[in-house]
Amino acid sequence: MTKKLQTAAVIDIGSNELRLHIAQSTDADTIHYLENLNYPLSLGRDTFHMGKISFEKVDKACEVIKGFLNVIKGYGIRHVYTIACTAIREAANRDYVLDQIKIKTGIDVHVMDDLEEKRHIYKLLTYYADDYLKKSAVMVYIGTGSIGVNLYIDGKMPRTWNIRVGSLRMSEMFGNLQDVTRDFYRLMEEYLAGYIYKLEAELPAGIRNFIVSGQEGGLISELVMHENEDFLHGKPLYGIERGVFDSFYEKIKHQTVDRIVNDYDIAVDKAEMVLPAACICQKLLGCTDAKTIIASRLLPCDSILFEMLYPKKFADVDKRFENDTILSAKELAQRYGANIAHGKIVCDYADTIFSKIKKLHGLGVRDRVLLETAAYLHDIGEYINSLDHHLISYEMVKRSDIVGLTQAEQEIVALICRFHSGTPDLKSFYYNVIPTETKVRVSKLAAMLRLADSIDRSHTQKKIEIDVKLLDDALLITVHTGENYTLEKWAFAEKSRFFEDVFGIKAELYLNKTGCRT
Repeated sequence: MTKKLQTAAVIDIGSNELRLHIAQSTDADTIHYLENLNYPLSLGRDTFHMGKISFEKVDKACEVIKGFLNVIKGYGIRHVYTIACTAIREAANRDYVLDQIKIKTGIDVHVMDDLEEKRHIYKLLTYYADDYLKKSAVMVYIGTGSIGVNLYIDGKMPRTWNIRVGSLRMSEMFGNLQDVTRDFYRLMEEYLAGYIYKLEAELPAGIRNFIVSGQEGGLISELVMHENEDFLHGKPLYGIERGVFDSFYEKIKHQTVDRIVNDYDIAVDKAEMVLPAACICQKLLGCTDAKTIIASRLLPCDSILFEMLYPKKFADVDKRFENDTILSAKELAQRYGANIAHGKIVCDYADTIFSKIKKLHGLGVRDRVLLETAAYLHDIGEYINSLDHHLISYEMVKRSDIVGLTQAEQEIVALICRFHSGTPDLKSFYYNVIPTETKVRVSKLAAMLRLADSIDRSHTQKKIEIDVKLLDDALLITVHTGENYTLEKWAFAEKSRFFEDVFGIKAELYLNKTGCRT
């Protein structure tokens, strides 16, 4: 029996253009695009140049969106998902822009944070990449305002780097110097070197594959590979020989924007992106031994369409990404000399508590991942100073790169680490910057981590077994051990007070000194 085909639509409000993608599922579990429409509109230029988006462009964007909605209606699609990235995200008048779009078109726009945008791309790339690519690769996302770099080793992602430099941002910064500076490309190369030197030092030697994605990466691929069969037939990944790209870069790095417009028959706004994007690609490619660039035209909207059309397959990708998030947290903890054995056992205890009190906390699977991540990272502040290390852990986690987390999630993990010690207070400065529902979410997760941390207060992983049971009026944790457990009992009594404040029931620790379960 042939399965029923599904249809979905995504509107993407990009920095350089507005895009509409309408796609349908297939029996072969691939995406069949029914419509791919775009309208050039340089919202990002307003944001990077003036700090805000002009309402003339907002009005034009609304006009285009209403046209897109008419097309969507013709396909009988009731629900459309609309996203926006850098241009709207970084605009000082973001809230006013979103309000006008809502009033004039009736749609709600989901503004992706920088890390969420990259995460969508990485997820879809991991689905399409074969085992050989996953064995040893650097995965690069070139955006208008930032660059993302992921390390892929033996099918796992232990490291990620986010660099606040993008093609449009560079074009806006240096574009006016191109006509007055000889060897303009050197200016860009030197500017990038100031960001990439640390990446070069931290990446392992001998990386065999280089995967590039993003709108600007797609533009470069289009210019280099316009006659390539894989590119022409819309395959998600296709190869560009390193020598071919090197020749292209050698050619365009000496060209003006006008010359690029004429030679490649593209619009001026796209031509302005060519040299910055190619320069970024060249510098990052130099960090690897790759002989071929594996290029992709995939964008966050493609990932969202895939998730809408194939939720079960996407859930499998999500699960692998969750494992990479925990791996990345462990790697970060190791880098700062944290006690990994302590982090592991706290993670296990926290996981047990989370599972046993599901009906009490009402949290989801994603919250478990954030709790496990915090379990490995809560003590990394001791790398700087053991005094008030929980405060330092907060700052370090907030500013670190962790695979698979959005910026909002990274803030949550940082706050859980902040409140694993000390006395949490809803009126504290750290809570003031987050929504009320997030405050409660953080408090629940921090309360669980505090209990788990106290059970190994000595950081020596004493020989114990624990039973956790949720009663009507208490959470009972029974510790079976023959060892001295006085320190842990004291720590548990101290840290359990916050659990009662959050959940309204006591957390009690019972010691079974026989060392075995009864």
